[in-house]
Amino acid sequence: MNIEIIPLNKDFEIFADLYPPVLSNKIQPEWYKKAKIHKTDHWLYEVDPGQFPASSAKSCPAIQDTVVEGITIPLWGKLRMYTEQLKNGSYVQKWDFTGRKALDLPLSPNFIGYHTGEQTEDMPLGLNKDNMLLKIQMPYKIIVPEGYNIYYTDPYYHFRDDIRCMSGIVQADKWGMVTFPFSIENENFIMEAGTPLVQCFIYKRNQDKMNLTVRNGTQKEYDDIKKQTNELFLTEKNYRTK
Repeated sequence: MNIEIIPLNKDFEIFADLYPPVLSNKIQPEWYKKAKIHKTDHWLYEVDPGQFPASSAKSCPAIQDTVVEGITIPLWGKLRMYTEQLKNGSYVQKWDFTGRKALDLPLSPNFIGYHTGEQTEDMPLGLNKDNMLLKIQMPYKIIVPEGYNIYYTDPYYHFRDDIRCMSGIVQADKWGMVTFPFSIENENFIMEAGTPLVQCFIYKRNQDKMNLTVRNGTQKEYDDIKKQTNELFLTEKNYRTK
């Protein structure tokens, strides 16, 4: 599948030149790159957990797939937030993005916008001191084949403590202008340019109506599950390592 990414306008070409979106397997978290896949036998760990390590998080196929799949969009400038409480109890809070300095454009709406608190009522999000949910404008359009969606989400396993981008699904073959609303997790931070900001999972849109049935399994289905589990413990190999 061929995916193309272009800037929204010519001025934004500098962002793609300096901090281009990349395949997620090219920008893996540092902890993940350093971690080892432990292959200790299960029974050894059960005998003495202190001496024999359990399987590491990197051994989990679900984490492996999440880390390496899709496209990651790095932050295309430096994002800052500063908050100070004054003696009278009021707050001073400011934020800035270096992209606006590079292009000599206003911060809003070219880079940072917002939703009012009324729009996010009852959602436990980190708003700014003016009760606004801030959002950052993606400077690219992602071109996908007809019939494909993009699931945009915070790259959880990079474990940032500054902001948390809200997830969303976009019918990307029909719409290409996207903003990333974010919850403020830390009211004082400097987020460096190149920091993984959003991860994009591209998938074919299902046009069929989904019917959900919750039922008891058949004996054959239970036997198949047991067989699969037994094979995992006997061989210590999952679907990624067979």
